[in-house]
Amino acid sequence: MFHDLSADMRQVMRELEEQTARDQSALRSVSEDVGRCLALLAMSAPQGAFIELGSSGGYSSLWLSLAARARGVTLTTVDLDERKVALARENISRAGAAGSVQAVHGDALDYATRFEEIAFCFSDLQPPELNAKVYEKAVPRLVPGGLLVIDNVTFPRVQTELLNRAEKDPRVDCVLLPFPKGDLICRRC
Repeated sequence: MFHDLSADMRQVMRELEEQTARDQSALRSVSEDVGRCLALLAMSAPQGAFIELGSSGGYSSLWLSLAARARGVTLTTVDLDERKVALARENISRAGAAGSVQAVHGDALDYATRFEEIAFCFSDLQPPELNAKVYEKAVPRLVPGGLLVIDNVTFPRVQTELLNRAEKDPRVDCVLLPFPKGDLICRRC
């Protein structure tokens, strides 16, 4: 999957990485390691919908598109900011991933309830406190073995309530990965 990245995909990813390095607060993209991890997790997800809540410039969407394409599904990525949706669409198209990613403008919390059988959901919303709401909406819709990955769980501050909720929730098994901003990975039992 990673060895077959097209030149166009690599170029767009490199540009987004450089833009993020210059101005992290404007783009708020995940790191390359997180992107790779997301792709591997999505590749191992069961059958069902693939959704991303918080598109930003489309960087994580590109990583997830690799798994979506290989699995024959479409990733739906949602952002409330029309400018970010336009940027994500442009980057997805330039990278040659438009066939496996649909970027839409909308409320991520609304979209979290539009799919009844979620196989993979990545939530990277701002402010990070919104992810607790995503958790409550997405977990009941995860298929058995389905994955919910939430970014920014420990930055700018630890989302203690969300972590406690996930650790005590008998519907999921979870782990917190110490990526730069903390990624909570939950798997539906």
